[in-house]
Amino acid sequence: MVKLSASIHSSFSEMVTEDLRRRNVTTVVDFIATDPVKLATFTGLSHMDILQVKQHILEKFGGTKKNASELLTIEHNNIISTSIACLDELLKGGLYPGQSCEICGLSASGKTQLCLTIAANAVAKSDIVTWYLDTKRDFSRLRFEEILRARNFRQTTIEDALQRTKVYHVRSSHQMIQALRHLVSFYKTERNSVLERKRPLLVIIDSLPAVIFKVTRDTRHSDLETTYELDDLAEVCRFLTRECQAVVITVNSVTRWDSTKKDDLSILTPALGKHWARIPVTRLLLTREHGETRRIFVWKDPRFEENPSCVVSVGDAGITML
Repeated sequence: MVKLSASIHSSFSEMVTEDLRRRNVTTVVDFIATDPVKLATFTGLSHMDILQVKQHILEKFGGTKKNASELLTIEHNNIISTSIACLDELLKGGLYPGQSCEICGLSASGKTQLCLTIAANAVAKSDIVTWYLDTKRDFSRLRFEEILRARNFRQTTIEDALQRTKVYHVRSSHQMIQALRHLVSFYKTERNSVLERKRPLLVIIDSLPAVIFKVTRDTRHSDLETTYELDDLAEVCRFLTRECQAVVITVNSVTRWDSTKKDDLSILTPALGKHWARIPVTRLLLTREHGETRRIFVWKDPRFEENPSCVVSVGDAGITML
C-alpha cells in the first residue's frame, strides 16, 4: 500500500503523518477508510480540507470505470501466446491481459528460459512492449536473440523485437518497485496523450527471491518492513493488471520438504510465504524430468480443480513442446 507522505499531498506534513501513524492510519487506504470527522480531530485540518484531500487521493490512486463488454474485447484480442502449444492449450489460449502469472520451480528447472521464450514470441509476433526486470543481472541478449533466430524470424523482425524489449537491471526491492512505478507513470502519460496507442503490455520480473530474500537477510529490516515492501509490490502489480490491462509475470522459487517424493506437489511450497501466495492469479510449476526435458504444471488457477500438465524441452529455440 502507498504510505502517506508530503509527496501524496502537501497537507501530509511530518507532524500530521506522525499523528496519523500513532492512530494506525499509515496508508492512503487507511486514510480513505477513516471517518472525516475523526481525521479532522487527529490532524487539526478542517472537515472541508479532509474531504478535498480524500478527493485528491481518489483521483490519483482510484480506479476507472470500464464497460464489461469493452474489457472482454480487450481480453480476447490481446491474449499473449506462450508459443508453447501444449501450454497455451492448458491456459485456454495463453496469458490473458489483466492477470498476473507466477512461474515457480527449483534451481535450473527452466524458469528464466520460459520467461525468455514467452517474451521473444510476444515481441516478435505483435506490437507488444515487454518490460523485463532482471534482478539477477543474468539477462542475455545473445540468448534472447538466439531464441528468435531459432524460431526462424527475419532479421528485421528480430531487430524490432529487441527494440521493444526494455530490460531493467535492479539490485534491490526498492529499485524494483521504483522501476514499476516509473512504468505506471509512463503508462498514465501515454494514456492521456492524444497519440495514445492501446498496445498490449507484458511485464516480467525475474526473479522476486533474488531481491526479497536479500532484504530479509539485512538485519536492519524487520519482518514488518518486508511485508510492507511486498504490499507495495502487490499494489503496483494490481495497477498494471487492472488499469493497464497488462500481463505481469513473476518468477519465484520453491522449497521441497521431502526430497524422496519428487512427483508429489504437496511437498513443494512457493517462496515468499503465505502473504504473497494469494497475489498471482495463475501459478505455473516447472519440474525437471531428465536431461533437457521439463514438465509444466498449472499449479494454481481458479479454472482448474486439479493440476494439469504438459511435457516440454529446453533447446536453442527456448522451451518447446515435445
